[in-house]
Amino acid sequence: MPGPWGKVIVSLIKGVALIRTSMLNRGLCLTLLFAAPAAGLAQPPTKDWNSIEALKAGTSIRITLPKQKILCAFDSADDDGLVCHRRQAGVDRSISLPRAGIQQIRARNATGSVIAGTLIGTGIGLGIGAIADSTIKDPNTTDNAKFTRGLAPVGGLLGGLFGLATEFVPGKLLYKGEIQQP
Repeated sequence: MPGPWGKVIVSLIKGVALIRTSMLNRGLCLTLLFAAPAAGLAQPPTKDWNSIEALKAGTSIRITLPKQKILCAFDSADDDGLVCHRRQAGVDRSISLPRAGIQQIRARNATGSVIAGTLIGTGIGLGIGAIADSTIKDPNTTDNAKFTRGLAPVGGLLGGLFGLATEFVPGKLLYKGEIQQP
């Protein structure tokens, strides 16, 4: 039977392992938070409107205007502007935009955004779960990772859905309009 020092050493080892796991999860969360969005930042701007005219109908694009962003499916383009459509309230609506008012057009990178959202959500779920698990002080339990294992997939699912709805990873820059000075 271990003496009183044996119990102290076992408690100390459990505490160090818990702190190490918690710090590892926090480090993972921070790494994912800063590394994922950096993937789509370095792209040379293009002013080639011909590449927009050559797009395949149905391509998902994000158009940046001075006061809003529009996510739509490309229909056609000519020298004067662009026509696309998007579904609102179950009805397809056609949108015509003049070329002069368009600041940027990007191809939508849904896959990259879903992956980045899933990774970020999983990291957040792991971190919250590890914090919750570290507060459990049950000496009869050897496995206190119940919250970590439960919240990681939930965070990943929510992050993936959030990534689908937003744009964590910007798509390829297809067109950058002239900057209009007021």
